[in-house]
Amino acid sequence: MTSFLCDQAIDFDAINGYEAQDVERLINQVRDSGAESGRKTVVVLRNAHYLTTQAFATLYNYIRQPIQEHVVLVLVSADKSRIFPPLLDFVQHQEAA
Repeated sequence: MTSFLCDQAIDFDAINGYEAQDVERLINQVRDSGAESGRKTVVVLRNAHYLTTQAFATLYNYIRQPIQEHVVLVLVSADKSRIFPPLLDFVQHQEAA
């Protein structure tokens, strides 16, 4: 596992923002946070299973772009079966003990 010290943490709860435009705002916030050279950002996306299919597609398209070394995205979900399958195939995932 790679260690990662961050300058900023963004807590995003999908219960309150589950549409594609909510994810687009999150992506813009992440891009803006990384605009300053050397700043590291961790995004915790809680209750990810609440995202709509279009929101998952928006997120998937973002993370498929060239790697953003200044960003770590953590998806947290109580229902892995409701996560967009292509996204699951693309990310590293761990089960809670």
